[in-house]
Order: sequence, then structure tokens, then C-alpha cells
Amino acid sequence: MKKSILFILLILIFLSSCTTEIETEEYPLEGPYKVVAVIDGDTADLEINGTIERLRFSGINTPETDECYYQEAKDELKRLILNKSVYIQRDISNKGNYGRLLRYVYVNETLVNEHLVENGFARCYHKYKEDTSKYYQLARAEAYANQTNLGLWDECNH
Repeated sequence: MKKSILFILLILIFLSSCTTEIETEEYPLEGPYKVVAVIDGDTADLEINGTIERLRFSGINTPETDECYYQEAKDELKRLILNKSVYIQRDISNKGNYGRLLRYVYVNETLVNEHLVENGFARCYHKYKEDTSKYYQLARAEAYANQTNLGLWDECNH
């Protein structure tokens, strides 16, 4: 009996030391900033301190112009954020390959990046897993959308 309890305790200690989350310092929210344009399903322009800044939603990827579910993803992002005030949060990297700000975007209490993935408008961007502080949160949202055949998981996998 004592050996089995000791064994279970050792397993629990081992499992608690194995983390699957990326350990990063969370950056503070910035804003509010007004969204002045939606470029596609994962890119928008914000007015920040009197200038227009292009922002790429961190950790997600939506269909490109010629791909299935492109227009639906863009329309959903417009519905959520266009002409609204949002708060943004920096990710591990400040900017992406094309000089766009990499950010998580919040409208009220909603993390828009996660909403897009969880509802099938976007996929988790696995390619940049190590550079995405909310990677596992987004990956869980993608698994849910995939399992329940939401959005692009239903329309584009035939």
C-alpha cells in the first residue's frame, strides 16, 4: 500500500514538472485603438497614436484570397472588429516577416484570435509554435472546431 501511494506521488510530481505550455512573460494590454480596415481574415489596420499600423493576428492563419473560406473569415473579422475599439497584446516577437505587428486582439472580453479558430474561421499557426505564447490555447480551440466540423473544417475538407 505504501509503495503504491509513493509511486502515485512520484508520478504526480513528475507530471507537474512536465509543462506543455510555453513559459513566457505576458505583455500588458495596450489601447484602446480603433480598427480602421480589415485586410483579410488575420490582418487589420489600426489607428495607433495618430498613425495607421498594420497588425497580423498572432498564432493563427486564415485562408488566402483564392482559398476556401477566405471571404467568410474576412467577413467574420469585419463583424467583430471593424470601426470598433480594441485592445492588443504583444506576442513573443514584436513584428512578423512583413513588418506587421504580431498581436493578440481583444474586443471586450473576447480574444478574437481564439474566437476565429474556435469557430472555424482560422487554423492555429503550428509553423510558429515556439514563437506563439498562446499556442496551446489556440491549438485546443482548433481541435474543438475540427472535431465539431465548424466553418472551414466542414466546408473545405471534402
